[in-house]
Parts: sequence; structure tokens; C-alpha cells
Amino acid sequence: MKNCAVIGMGLLGTQHADRLHSHESTRVVAVCDIKPEKAQTWAAANGAHAYSNYDEMFENEAIDLVVVATQDPYHKEPLLSACAHRVPYVISEKPLCTTLADALEVQKAAQASGTVIKVLFPNRFYPLDRSIRLLVKENYIGRPEYGEFRIDDSIDVPLQLWGKDSRHFASISSPAFFLLSHAVDLLTFLFGQKVIKVYAIGRKSIIGSDVDYMDCFLTYDGGLTIRLKTEWTKRIDKLCENYMQFTGTQGGFIFNKTGGFQCQQGLSFVVDAGEAKAEKARERLAECGYTASVEPCGQTGGYAVVMRECDNGNGFDWNSGICIYADSFDGEEDPMSPLTTLEGGIEQVRVVEALLRSAKDGREILL
Repeated sequence: MKNCAVIGMGLLGTQHADRLHSHESTRVVAVCDIKPEKAQTWAAANGAHAYSNYDEMFENEAIDLVVVATQDPYHKEPLLSACAHRVPYVISEKPLCTTLADALEVQKAAQASGTVIKVLFPNRFYPLDRSIRLLVKENYIGRPEYGEFRIDDSIDVPLQLWGKDSRHFASISSPAFFLLSHAVDLLTFLFGQKVIKVYAIGRKSIIGSDVDYMDCFLTYDGGLTIRLKTEWTKRIDKLCENYMQFTGTQGGFIFNKTGGFQCQQGLSFVVDAGEAKAEKARERLAECGYTASVEPCGQTGGYAVVMRECDNGNGFDWNSGICIYADSFDGEEDPMSPLTTLEGGIEQVRVVEALLRSAKDGREILL
């Protein structure tokens, strides 16, 4: 049983504390927030200790695992404190940090203390994302060549999601680290390639964050080129729209990850090699517990392996990801779906920082 603590008792921090406290292998013994009433409310209801200073918490509590769930720019200091107090395991909310210099400082501290840090990216748990990774890795669409990925939030997110703190949060964050961090990590997970070059445009016009929207191009060391677009200013009836389409030499896929206006959520993974190959892909997914069907696609003779999250076995509870991370420190990580390590978190920060620099300078950036 791991004794856990959570720093930052906002929306995500509270959800993480709830899940870890009810999980069979963890219990939350302490919570911390700079607004004492937030920590005190949760602690009183769950028999934990409340703090407004994480250094004091680390000195007073025997903590095996701490979750850092403060706002985006404020991850570094509690991470450094956890390392200084030699907490064995740390889960950081994404992004690890909002500058590469800060991320490298955290890495140095972790190496000195022996603290193991992982960065929470729940997209890696979704069955449909895992299915894409599996089929790409096993060459069902040949070599990935080109793709587009759109990840947008409704304007309601920066203006209303954090209540009266929303405007402040929007001013210290942006869709770059709030949304592109998810996208950059997920693309690494899906394709296993490393970004070597970026170009981006962005603009600050409506929200007042670092950028309100960005349009980016990423080039990878395996030859893949991706257009990646994000914004925080979309007038939509859902909090998020998330779409991707990728082309390979022998197929491709379209994934409405979060359905947009009048769009159905689902994945169509097209295999050019014929029905037998598509059926083999379906069977491979079934071996992993995922539900799919094979359907004809278009006029070219291709077949699509079709999946929908609402089908049996294809759903996932976003909030349960924190427990998967907690258990992974005991060696229970799924080798087919690796979680984001400290090094992976640093690479994500490196790419997003380069995208912001490219948008600011108006030039291509080599990584």
C-alpha cells in the first residue's frame, strides 16, 4: 500500500485524490494547496492531513508517491521539492514544465535523488489510440507518410472552466502547453518517431494567453510530416474537438477522437491489401480485447477496420489513468502501451517550446 499525497487540489488534483484514495493499492494521507480551504475540505472528508506548504508536508509525512497537479507553469518547484525530500515516486500532470530549462533542472534533481518521475498523459490508455499504435507498429498501413491532427477547445474552457480563476489561468497558460502537450506526446506514442524540425504560426488576439491558436508543421526522423493545429477560441457546443487523419504507403486512418458538430466518434483504419489483411487486423485487436468490424471502404478495393468507443471493450474512464500510473511503479506497466517517462516529458516540452519559438520568430526551428 503506497502512502500518497496530492499537490494542487483543483479540478484534476481533486479527481486524482479521489481515485487514489479508493484504489486498492494506494491511499492518500495528505493533500496540499496554496488555498488552505481546498486542502482542508478534502482532507476532512477523507481522513487525510491538509497543508498549504508542500515542504512542510514532505517533512511531516512518510510519502511514497506524490502527484503534482498545480497549474501548468507551477510544476517545477513542487517537483524539485519532492526530489530534495527523496520521495521515491512522482506523477506530474502534463506538461512536466513550461520551459525546457525548467524541465532539465527537474531531470538533474531527479537523477541526484533517485526519484522516479512520470508524466500523466491519459490519451495513452484509450483503446482506440492503443489500437492505432498496434496496427501502425505491425505495418498494416505501410510506412506513415503524412497526417493532420486537430485538437481544439471551446472558448468556454479558458473563460469559464476554472470559475473565477479562469481568466488568470488563461493568462498564464495557452493552448500550446494545455493542448499541444497532449498531441505531441500522443504522436510519439502512436508512431515512435522523433521530431527533428518544426514550423508554426500563432496569434494572441482574443483570450490574452501566450497564443490563442497555432498552426504547426512537424517533421519526424522517420520521414513523417504532420500538420498540427490547436485553438482556445472555437465556438462549439462541446468542450473539445479532436480529429486526426493519417496516410501511409499501404493505407491510412481517420479518427474522430472527440466528435465535432454532428460527427460520430470512431476510428476507420483502412488497409489497402484487401479483406483478408483487414480481417487479420481485426483479429489482432480482438486478441487485445478490443472490438472492431471489417467493412468495405471507397472505390479502391480497400477495407476498413472500424471501431467505436461505445462498442464493448473500447471505452475508457479518463480519471482512472492516475491509478494505472501509480501501479506502474511496481512493474505492472503494459509493455504494449508504455507510459510517459521523465525523458518523454522533457522531449514533449522541447517540441512545444520550439513551436512557440517558431511562431514568435516566424522561422523554421531545427531540434
